[in-house]
Amino acid sequence: MKHNSKYEVEIKRFRHAFANLKDKRIAIYGIGRRSATLLPGIIDYNIVGLLDRDENSIGNELCGIKIIPLKTIEKVADIIIINSDPSNYEIIYRRIKDVISVPIYYADGRKAYIENENTDYEKNEYWKCSYEQLKKKIDDVDIVSFDIFDTIIMRKILSPEDVFRLLGERVATQLGINDNITQVRSIISSKCSACASIDDIYSQMEKFTNLSHTDIVAIKQIEKNIELQLCTVRQDIKMLYDYCIKSGKDVYLLSDMYYEKDDIKSLLGQCGITMPVDEHIWISCERKTDKISGSMWEEYSAEVKKNFKCLHIGDNYEADFEKPSQYGIDSYYVMSAKDMLMHSSLSGIVSHVNTVSDSICLGLVIAKLFNSPFALSSTNGKVYFKQSKTYGYCVYGPLLEKFLIWLYYNSRKDSIDKLLFFARDGFFLERNYSLVSQLLNDDYKQEWCYLPISRRLIYIAAMETESDFKRVISFPFIGTFSEYMKSRFNIEVSDKTRNYNNRQINTVGDCENICEWINLYKEQILVEAEKERKNYINFLEKSGNLNNIRYGTVDLGYYGTNQYYLQKLTKIKTQGYCFYSCLIDDNVFIKEIAMKGCFQYGYDNLAEKSLAKKKNMHIETFLTAPYGMIKYIDDNGNVVCEADKKNQLNFEIKEDVNSGVQEFISDYISIYKTEIFSLIDKYLKPMEDRKEDLEDYLFYSLLNGMSDVSHDILKGFYFDNDFVGGAEVELEL
Repeated sequence: MKHNSKYEVEIKRFRHAFANLKDKRIAIYGIGRRSATLLPGIIDYNIVGLLDRDENSIGNELCGIKIIPLKTIEKVADIIIINSDPSNYEIIYRRIKDVISVPIYYADGRKAYIENENTDYEKNEYWKCSYEQLKKKIDDVDIVSFDIFDTIIMRKILSPEDVFRLLGERVATQLGINDNITQVRSIISSKCSACASIDDIYSQMEKFTNLSHTDIVAIKQIEKNIELQLCTVRQDIKMLYDYCIKSGKDVYLLSDMYYEKDDIKSLLGQCGITMPVDEHIWISCERKTDKISGSMWEEYSAEVKKNFKCLHIGDNYEADFEKPSQYGIDSYYVMSAKDMLMHSSLSGIVSHVNTVSDSICLGLVIAKLFNSPFALSSTNGKVYFKQSKTYGYCVYGPLLEKFLIWLYYNSRKDSIDKLLFFARDGFFLERNYSLVSQLLNDDYKQEWCYLPISRRLIYIAAMETESDFKRVISFPFIGTFSEYMKSRFNIEVSDKTRNYNNRQINTVGDCENICEWINLYKEQILVEAEKERKNYINFLEKSGNLNNIRYGTVDLGYYGTNQYYLQKLTKIKTQGYCFYSCLIDDNVFIKEIAMKGCFQYGYDNLAEKSLAKKKNMHIETFLTAPYGMIKYIDDNGNVVCEADKKNQLNFEIKEDVNSGVQEFISDYISIYKTEIFSLIDKYLKPMEDRKEDLEDYLFYSLLNGMSDVSHDILKGFYFDNDFVGGAEVELEL
């Protein structure tokens, strides 16, 4: 039986699908391996240019055809054909469909469209598959074979081609080689046979580039190190694999891969996989046969199947499911984590992946969510957060990773000696910043601390003028007058105001009445304010926060109230770092303080477009502390707080969520640390030059209908603010 190479098959399919479009001006989206092998086989087509998501690629060439800007495409092309791994078709289409009017096709001939819009993902028949179902199939056979990549192990990166992008960045940072290694690696692979080994590929790279043998060896090792760093086991499949061994079945591992057996064994061993005998590990580059063409299955059937009942388990629908059946081998399809993403409620997120950093970020999330190929079976494709730690890892982890790394580099650019993490927002932030600083560690000498502060504390401590007094009085509060006096001024009401003590007030509408009633307590208020001011100043001095150094403040945002009043009290200028900030002149504090917002883009001084701000309640209800609002510092230097509320009652939930955040931050930095150092400018861009990142969109989307969260998690998230009164508000999605 003759087996066409996969490259020949792709060319043949393309020519058949687009046989009637030779007279059209065609732009090909994709500059990876598939285009490198396709273009030489379609030279009789009118290919006017190539497209890529990375604007830095514009002007480069592949197979003599230039990479052109997407924004000019309507002037030069009649159609766009997306030529990538089919699992990326919808990702790319989502990315470009709303910015151009040129007809778009997939390389298989289909007019581009998006499957599973809205809740269509629920109809996928795959969600009927289960661990128990597969285990029963295993019980009925004698021999079980497993695919390796994306089946029993997976990479913590969204797409395999992004391994080459990461390779290019790492070669640049570690070796100082900027020869577009990503594209070179892809092109050389396309020139090699489908069953080439990694040694074959790098041998060709040495032959067709100006790279020295030493550089070639180093680059190859970096690629292997990246694979070791990225690979993780899929636990459910490993359990089934171990079950096969325990049951006495013969087990085989089959893979279409350029890594040879020793490298494969290193990857699997690191992931805790018990090795079968060498004869049961079939790798395409060693056997010179492959699954996708069927040649490996033909050989496997003749050599292994014989009179035994065989079952193969794998993630490639054609190579692992359809092809084996042609040779009498039963098969079971398990989705890769990426395919699960593409067919799940989260599919809309993928079009926002534009960089290697994005691919790692989302890769880490899906490695957590879709480690099991059956993770969505009980929810018909809808992501459901049941465990607090996973919720923290996937939802808050990427958001805080971005904020804290942004803070890390911006505070260094601004020569900040000490960061003050404002309570209560800073309780987890300070802890997590310590982790980021430990992991990045650039030897910059900087201190930081968690600073007890609240609007109530700083308003009273900084109250000096009549204007200050009126501002404190009129700041929003809802509750009874007696509650207001106790919460705001630490004063118990007396019979002097017995007619008003139990009256419900709203300072926004009742300000005139309150000013009249409160006059009876004004002297007490001023005495209390003076005492609290002295106690707080003493506290700041003893904790070393009134020194002649450059301070930065860290807060959620938005107006900079606490920053302004702390500065007013201490006479020390500070630089504010927030999630989002109000930077317009109408903000009464902005002329006196300096603020930056991390999650703001363009010239959005009001942060109206900020996705983080749109979900600010979710941030505020998480970024709090295991005690009530800080009221003041007493005469002994102790922090006095309001009584604990529901947020504190279930605070262990938030602790679990934050442990997930820290795990994500550690995983992300451990993979991308050297590249972060080389991309500092990304974090230092001024607001007007920034765009929303994947972290922003992921956070917003997961909390905006793309997932469900168990009540056991949400019962730990309440919004409370004693300074403004009112009841606690349970968080809802």
